[in-house]
Amino acid sequence: MKNSCLSALMICCLFMVCSCDDGSLSHGDVNIPDPVEGSDEDDGFSPEPATTAVIKLLTGADHEHQVIDGFGCNFAGWANVTYLHLQRETILDDLFGENGLRLNICRGAIYEHFENMDTKEIDFGMDREYNVPPDYPPLLNMWKNDDQGAMTNQLGQMWLTEYMSKKYKDVKFIFSTWSPPAQWKSGSSVNPDKFQEIADYIVDFMEAYMGKIDFKVYAVSPTNEPLTGGTGWGGCKWTDAQLGTFVHEFLRPAMDKSGFNEVKIVLGEYPWWNLGRTYLNGILDQQPDILNDNIIAAGHGYSTDDESIVPYDRYEEKGIQVWQTEVSDDRKRDETWDDAMRWAKTINTYFTVANTNAFLWWAGGRHCTSTGENLLQYDPNVFPGTGYYKVNRYYSLGHFSRYIPEGSRRVDLQVTPSEKDTFPAELQMSAYVKDDLYTIVLVNSSKTESFSTLLEVEGQAFQNMMAYTSDENVKWLRKKLNPSLTGLRSVTVPKYSVVTITGKIKKGE
Repeated sequence: MKNSCLSALMICCLFMVCSCDDGSLSHGDVNIPDPVEGSDEDDGFSPEPATTAVIKLLTGADHEHQVIDGFGCNFAGWANVTYLHLQRETILDDLFGENGLRLNICRGAIYEHFENMDTKEIDFGMDREYNVPPDYPPLLNMWKNDDQGAMTNQLGQMWLTEYMSKKYKDVKFIFSTWSPPAQWKSGSSVNPDKFQEIADYIVDFMEAYMGKIDFKVYAVSPTNEPLTGGTGWGGCKWTDAQLGTFVHEFLRPAMDKSGFNEVKIVLGEYPWWNLGRTYLNGILDQQPDILNDNIIAAGHGYSTDDESIVPYDRYEEKGIQVWQTEVSDDRKRDETWDDAMRWAKTINTYFTVANTNAFLWWAGGRHCTSTGENLLQYDPNVFPGTGYYKVNRYYSLGHFSRYIPEGSRRVDLQVTPSEKDTFPAELQMSAYVKDDLYTIVLVNSSKTESFSTLLEVEGQAFQNMMAYTSDENVKWLRKKLNPSLTGLRSVTVPKYSVVTITGKIKKGE
């Protein structure tokens, strides 16, 4: 559910405050743009480091793990509040743009639009006009009379898909089905007798969207959270046996027949990560050949503590992508740096323990009053929206999404303390390499202990090194880490902070 650095001559410490109790926007937003000028290349020498502790990036096949497909957010259910915002283009830049989070995955919804409410004939309504400004009077009138925002959500998703596919060329678009049309259900559950109709319906959705908008669908999901049926949002119950049969015997053949062979099928999307593995394993027990159906094994992270983030090992071992496709705090609203640090640990755990290939947040932007479902906080139910700010967790997610290129492979780190220099017990870390590019993320959750360490790469040397630091007072603060005269490089990690280190490796040296 659900910017960016300083030049070497300036350090700007800005602080963030929460919104007013009356819901109005009064937020010292942090906006630290990337330097217009300057280079990442070494341009001098640093003093000889005093620390003797070492964090070493390890190379070789024995230290390589999963490939990173990317990071994303959802507009399913909340496309309209971005569509109806006067700053909608700026919002998308803050999420998908170079100076923003650099997200590359967008998750939407497969919805039905009943053109004829008497016959229930399904028409996805792609001929409706959606390229209108957010203050267009007929659009605002529609919003006022819209049943749970369904119509404006559909128009909003159409506008978002077209706008983003033109501006952000590398975005992967995936669409999940909250519920098939009611006539193909038995109460709150799917009707197995209607599997062919549901498969054709998902294919029809792709044909309608791609026939109107010049883009490609990367993946579709037949069900969002398959245990939900009687919720306040659209839902449909699927047993693991039903979903396995549907995907293997109906959906994949229907997609292949219509030329969608390359479109992946997102399988699972259970709301709780650990139980999601059990659900997916149940599918595999009954449909082992589903591994050949061009699938992604997926789960959500609700009500999941870090200790319950486990690998989907049976799928991982067969080379199947594993994605976390939806997570947020749906229990309480917390915009503090404590919340940002908690999510930095959780994101790192998904990559280092569950070996996920992709991480998606729930709502890229919306107005929240009692939950932490968003990255961007909008005006309180004002349409068209006029203002928004970045919630602290936006910055902790950015330490991963901004600096880990798509196609990077996670690699091991070796930590070696010395007698006089140790590391906080709360330190978590991960590292990623793509060609000669490297990324190291250090999450120091200690509220009392900072540390300094040497940085090394096994058998090679660093060509250059940049550090980006976020804590209570600064966000993505950029600092060049030049070598000392003896070639040593070091970084200081403040207490209760996230530091991401990037640069290039001198290949063959």
